[in-house]
Amino acid sequence: LPARAQNAISPSLSVNPGLSRETVAPGETKKVEIWLGNLGADPIPLSATTFNIAKISDAGAPEFTRASVKRSASDWLTLDRPDLILAGNSEQKLIATITTPKDAAPGGYSAAIIFQAKLPSYYFDLDANTRILPALSVSFLISVTGSGQIPSTADIKIKSFEVPKVVVSGPVPVVTEVSNPTDYFIYADGDVTIAPAYGDNKTINELSRSVIMPDSSRKYVNAYSDRIWPGVYTATVKLGEGNSALVASAKFVAIPWQFIVIVFTLLIIILALVSRRRLKRAMAALTGKE
Repeated sequence: LPARAQNAISPSLSVNPGLSRETVAPGETKKVEIWLGNLGADPIPLSATTFNIAKISDAGAPEFTRASVKRSASDWLTLDRPDLILAGNSEQKLIATITTPKDAAPGGYSAAIIFQAKLPSYYFDLDANTRILPALSVSFLISVTGSGQIPSTADIKIKSFEVPKVVVSGPVPVVTEVSNPTDYFIYADGDVTIAPAYGDNKTINELSRSVIMPDSSRKYVNAYSDRIWPGVYTATVKLGEGNSALVASAKFVAIPWQFIVIVFTLLIIILALVSRRRLKRAMAALTGKE
């Protein structure tokens, strides 16, 4: 909201990394550097809390929870300074420590640290009806090693790949559901392309190190928004590279509504001309002129 009061501020904070991917062995302790930045001129007090990650949404955003979930690792995380004041135009380094239990089973575990601003009332515009408190999150995807090899893209499955059968207007939704039956995180690389009836293939989404949680599925919802011409189109998703790549495809028929209107109009004109000619013949027959 616009800051109208004398002391109202618009905080601008940064965190690096926002996502930490770590591989550890059971019983191992690992330290991760976290850099917090305050891009504004006003000091911001922050308080850190550990959360679990319930899931990763189809849009790619982690969903946090304080409740214990399967393969949660919030108890493994500690921070050297959970409460701090971040001075204006400054940067501070924090150390997060991951302590893996000795009896941790191999697989993927997740947790997060959320830094929440603690701002007194005089920081806000007194006339505002809404006050927004900034927060920063760092997600931790922790892979605990075992005796076997950590799975790769070759171990996931394309559960479904769907496009509409017939399309009359854009954008055209393309929905891919990918299943990860393993106990580990899978980082998928790939792309979704459309082969139009005319012209070159179009890439509508590039999947770069996209995260699929252990023993779960994730949907990727994309859209083909280029101009649609009448014809048959082929949508293809490819995950991975080389011989181990997973590929699925589906076809749809495009009949743009503009094309339908033109055809319908032409049919009406043709029917009108035919009817007019028949009417003339009928009138001529009645008057004895034919």
